Amino acid sequence: MRALYMVGLAIIATVVIYYVLGAFVLQQQAINKQSVYVHLQQEWDSYPGNIVYDITNVWSQTQERKLNQEARLQISKDTNVDELRYVHGKSYMLVQHDNTNCHDNWEPHYARFGADVIRHQIEYVSGLQSSPDPNITLYTPIKSKQDGKEHDPQIKSGYSQFIPICTDKDVASFDYAIRINDNTVGFDVYFVPSAQEQKNYDEGADEFQHYEGCFGKNYASFSGTCNNVSKDAGLISWFQTA
Repeated sequence: MRALYMVGLAIIATVVIYYVLGAFVLQQQAINKQSVYVHLQQEWDSYPGNIVYDITNVWSQTQERKLNQEARLQISKDTNVDELRYVHGKSYMLVQHDNTNCHDNWEPHYARFGADVIRHQIEYVSGLQSSPDPNITLYTPIKSKQDGKEHDPQIKSGYSQFIPICTDKDVASFDYAIRINDNTVGFDVYFVPSAQEQKNYDEGADEFQHYEGCFGKNYASFSGTCNNVSKDAGLISWFQTA
């Protein structure tokens, strides 16, 4: 039994070392991790309620894109948010930082990266992930347990978030994945041309647009690939919160 235990540890250590070397030494990939914190105010039926987005962007990088101090400060002003906002006549606090608009990359701490690698391998073996590469997150699509007739009208009054992509190309293709930790309710996700589509959808505008075939409705986890998207594109996800 002890020998089997040691073999298991050796296998785990080998996998972790391989992927750490692959991510930090062998592969020219940039990683940006950020968190978005949302605090729903008293107007929401689910108050007090908090939503936390853990976001990871991974993209190929052939050269570093250095920023001067002035440009860095301007990006910080444009992308970092700590303010009160409104949607559907209800208020919420939005706090988001560390988004450098794809110019810089933040390499995660080795301990955290190692933990992420182990978790990814466990999820891959258990069938929750479709790829063994820890830099490629492809969740197995899982529908929520919520009935569609209940989901569709309620999602329209929920909370939405726009997640930008990272590319310096005019047109690119992206793998994307999203998952929530509660499968009793579902989310909707769309790959859209720009952040303006979030406002259009929230305001019920008829001209809401998204890329054809690049969406999922009423899922607890979902992955897809969207081709030929513009540099201003991104994901919009809607969650039922009321």
